[in-house]
Amino acid sequence: MTALQATSPLPTLPGDVVALPARPHHPGTGSIADMALLEEVKQACPEMTDPGKWRENRTYRYGWSLFEAGFYWEAHEVWEPVWLACRPNSLEKSFLRAAIQLTNACLKDAMGKTNAARRLFDEVDGLVSELKTALGAENKSYMGVDMTRFARRES
Repeated sequence: MTALQATSPLPTLPGDVVALPARPHHPGTGSIADMALLEEVKQACPEMTDPGKWRENRTYRYGWSLFEAGFYWEAHEVWEPVWLACRPNSLEKSFLRAAIQLTNACLKDAMGKTNAARRLFDEVDGLVSELKTALGAENKSYMGVDMTRFARRES
């Protein structure tokens, strides 16, 4: 299985409650997403995504909890309002795009759609490379994610 590794994991902060859905949703399989839980988390999304305040952005952090637990469709759902709240053409918007595409790649991989997963992983690799260039060599972390580990690895 091919996977991308992000942070391992984001730090748990005081007041964090990480209730996960009962099971991951895989579209087209008859599974049902726990939309009530996801909507509650999405409602907590700040009006503007500030990369310097990622610790306070519970919606953003919950997306990583979902991702790390293998809830790829759910992480995408939760990150969408975070992405929409980013400034246009900003580094944080590009970063969230890479994270969302990462969830898409992992979901396709989990569903056995190897060609689609490979195409998406390649896209994520390109986005992460651009982010690393924009961040510069001295910045190893962005929005709590270790960028040296936000790269493809075989597992």
